[in-house]
Amino acid sequence: MLIVQEPLIQGVSLEIQISRVIAQASTPYQEVLIAETPAYGRALFLDGLIQSAECDEALYHEILVHPALVAHGRPRRVLIGGTGEGATLREVLRHRSVESVLTVDLDRESVDLCRQHLPRWHDGAFDDPRVECRIEDFAATIAGAADGAYDVIVSDVTDPVDAGPSVHLWTRPWYREIARVLADDGVFVLQAGEFDPVDLSMARAVRTTLEAVFPHVRFLHTFVPSFHALWGIAIASKRPLDLDPPDLEARIDRLPREQLQVYTPLRHRGACELPPYLARLLAEPAPLIAGPDEVPAYGVSQRE
Repeated sequence: MLIVQEPLIQGVSLEIQISRVIAQASTPYQEVLIAETPAYGRALFLDGLIQSAECDEALYHEILVHPALVAHGRPRRVLIGGTGEGATLREVLRHRSVESVLTVDLDRESVDLCRQHLPRWHDGAFDDPRVECRIEDFAATIAGAADGAYDVIVSDVTDPVDAGPSVHLWTRPWYREIARVLADDGVFVLQAGEFDPVDLSMARAVRTTLEAVFPHVRFLHTFVPSFHALWGIAIASKRPLDLDPPDLEARIDRLPREQLQVYTPLRHRGACELPPYLARLLAEPAPLIAGPDEVPAYGVSQRE
């Protein structure tokens, strides 16, 4: 039986058994593996790290998408950076106010493999008439977008590994460009890495960098068993954003709640409330994630 060994934190690693390889490819950007696992069911691995698993992907994708879109209220124009397996797109489309979604990814081969072999993840979302899919650098998409073009921007890209394919999508100059194409009442939401009390270095650096551009930054968290970690999700906006509006339940009731596996009003509030000791750790000083002409630079391990 094949074993994938994955580093977690310093001094700790994880072995995941693979019972059957479904698809495997070396693309120009990464090593892609889709496989059956005894523990987590079918799973997606990129560069040897588990990215998404059948048993628990909703714990990640529903919390990445719904608190931000619900807090916005009535998002119409949405941009997703990092199409991946299509699960983020699936959740965005559950919001009836959404009129158009542009989803982009750099790696055509990876998206095609996910679309073919992970149908439960996208659940037909690619065929929705509101959706436009592009294969291009997320940076090119933003560079070509008009000021204020989007109500919500979701960034679901790999972590800022030095010399990795997404490192430029975490810097202060990049966040300035995000702010430019975000509507004045818009919301920017992004996966922000492990929220491990042993090592919050990435989350702190993301916080520091976002706060250098956006006046309002909040962090959410969700536990993902296949990641073996709490995971951080950051929400940034130009205007104050009420994550617990008085009509929260009514807003969530506009979603097809029978299709949701995780997200409820109580789960929303729980994700938004950080344990006090984690909030204190997150608030500690951290370096900026720098652009090519800035210092200091920052690099961490890679995961979606």
